[in-house]
Amino acid sequence: MRKSRPSLDSCRDPYRKGKLPLRSLAILAVAAIAVILCLEAARAVSGDRLRSEKRAARDLMTAAMQTIKAEREKLGIPIDPMADPGGTGLIGAAYNDLTTTTGSLASKRTSTNPEFAVVVVEMLAEAGVRPGDPVAVSFSGSFPALNIAVLSAVHAMKLKPVIVSSIGASMYGANHPDLTWLDMERVLSENGLLPYRSVAASLGGIADTKGGLDGTGIDAGLRAIGRNKIPLLREGGDRPLRVDIGRRMELYDRELAGRKPAAFINVGGAATSLGHVPGVERMPTGLLMKVPAAHGPDRGILFLMGERGVPVLHLLRIRTIAAQYGIPFDPLLTQAGIFPDRPGRGRYSPALAVAGLVLLLVLMVFLMRRAAGRGRIRWGVF
Repeated sequence: MRKSRPSLDSCRDPYRKGKLPLRSLAILAVAAIAVILCLEAARAVSGDRLRSEKRAARDLMTAAMQTIKAEREKLGIPIDPMADPGGTGLIGAAYNDLTTTTGSLASKRTSTNPEFAVVVVEMLAEAGVRPGDPVAVSFSGSFPALNIAVLSAVHAMKLKPVIVSSIGASMYGANHPDLTWLDMERVLSENGLLPYRSVAASLGGIADTKGGLDGTGIDAGLRAIGRNKIPLLREGGDRPLRVDIGRRMELYDRELAGRKPAAFINVGGAATSLGHVPGVERMPTGLLMKVPAAHGPDRGILFLMGERGVPVLHLLRIRTIAAQYGIPFDPLLTQAGIFPDRPGRGRYSPALAVAGLVLLLVLMVFLMRRAAGRGRIRWGVF
């Protein structure tokens, strides 16, 4: 006996195998949208738990920048309106004997946005840092504005920094002989804004460049370290890089009394921080909860801290960080010295998210059972 073929109408049945009625799908879609809206509403209502710290860090960085600008004017160091149209006073010369490497003027200008202090607060909070925690910090003169952003965040979060600095600066950094990073650090401390001083300082890349064309950079760097009364950390020369890296690690360990820092904050591309390992130029930037593995005796402090399980804040490649956190890159607003306030957002509620997911699953099961009871769905396909 021949089996009858299904009719053409049955083939066009909208309730074929594995399909829910359109009405049920619409109900699920509306429910999913409602859950998302509830999550967003709860996030907005909950607010930003770090709002006070972020505001304090932003305000502190703004005040610190104004203090440095006033010091620059006091020293009679002119501000180039072409390089620093915002008049921040934190943009240095294109080149002099304290200049160590090339640098992006757009990145230097972008880094003067006080929102970077907010970014550092967010990174530290995500890293799990708590008030009273010690943090290890590596500064150079390349990004003085970012150095200030870090210290502003550290102050707002009540952390205990151990700072090791170097004098050398890339293009447009803190490379004026009378206003190096160590001078800025001292001025901010003496004015009671950021009461932190480096425990040691090296010449940094100046030693590699031999102090510029006429060698005066080394003398200028040594004078800066001396007048700011910071212990000199001799690096470079004929010593292998691994020796300098090891000495810095020993210095951090001694100053931290053997405690593991809650985070390691690196600003710039110092050789002691990055080391010489294959692919280091592709190192991710920003917050690194897990530092990529590296091998070899010349891996930098950044890798060594990561091997100890220390979260790392690697502040380099400013364009990438700015894009990640919604900060305009070298915009007209920044150049005009106007910094828009980014509204803080609260976190999503995990409990509410789970409840919404359960609700959607229950609703889907109910709709499937209802459709199956009407013969519009076959359970075997689920």
